[in-house]
Amino acid sequence: MKIIGHRGCGADRPENTAVSLQRALELGVDGIEVDIWPTKDEGFVLVHDADICSLTGTQGWPIHLTKTILQQIDVGARFGPGYEGERIISLEKALEIIAGKIEVFLELKRTRHDEESVGWIEPRLADLLRAHGAVPWTVVVSFDHRALQALKSYAPEIRTGMLYAGEWLNLWDEVALLAPDMLLPHWAQTTRALVHRAHAQALEVLPWIVNQEYVLERLVDVSVDGVVTDFPERCALRLAAMGTQQRDNKEV
Repeated sequence: MKIIGHRGCGADRPENTAVSLQRALELGVDGIEVDIWPTKDEGFVLVHDADICSLTGTQGWPIHLTKTILQQIDVGARFGPGYEGERIISLEKALEIIAGKIEVFLELKRTRHDEESVGWIEPRLADLLRAHGAVPWTVVVSFDHRALQALKSYAPEIRTGMLYAGEWLNLWDEVALLAPDMLLPHWAQTTRALVHRAHAQALEVLPWIVNQEYVLERLVDVSVDGVVTDFPERCALRLAAMGTQQRDNKEV
C-alpha cells in the first residue's frame, strides 16, 4: 500500500515547504502530495488555503499576489521554534527537490470567477511539468474537475486524479467523462464496493486524510491502493505491525 505524505510531511514540518518535502523523502514515503495555487504573475506556489492568513497572520490570496512577493513570506515562524525563515516555495523549487525520486501529487487549486483571466493555468502547468521532465512521476489532482478536463484536453499524457467529498447523483458518470487515472475520495466515503468498481476500471483508489489507526485498518481491509496522511511515519509503522499480525495469525 502506498503512503502519501500530505503537504509533504505537514504534521511535523511547516506544510508545503522545502523542509517538509525533504522530511518526507527522508522517511521513504511512496509519494508526496502538495498544494499549488496559481499566482497573479502566472506562476505557481505551494500553498494550501485560498487565503494565506493561517500561515502568516496577514490576509491575501495567492492568486492576487505575485510569486516574488509570496516567496518572501516566512511561513516557518508561526509553526514553531527552529523553523524561522522557511518560505513559501515555487512549484519549480518543489520539482527540483523531488526530482523524480518518488511520485508527486499536485493538488491544483483555482478560482473560476473569470474564465478568461484563468485560462492560462492548465497550459502553463503542463508546459512547466514537461520542461522539468516531471510528467512521468507526477499526478495532477483537483476538486475542480473542469480544471482536470481542461488539462487533459491540452496534455493527455499527464495523469490526473479526481479529488472529491460529499454526495453524488452519479459518480461514475463523472468518471466516464473525465477519464482519470485514480480516485481520491474522502476516507469516510471509501467502501469495498467503490474500490471493487474502481479496480474493475483499472483506477487506483487513494483516500484522504487518513490519520487515525482505525481508519487505516478499515481501508486496508477494503483493499485501497494507498492513503494520504499527515503522519506518514506513524502510518508506515502501523502498516508494518498489521503485516506482522497477519503473518502471525496465519501461522497459528
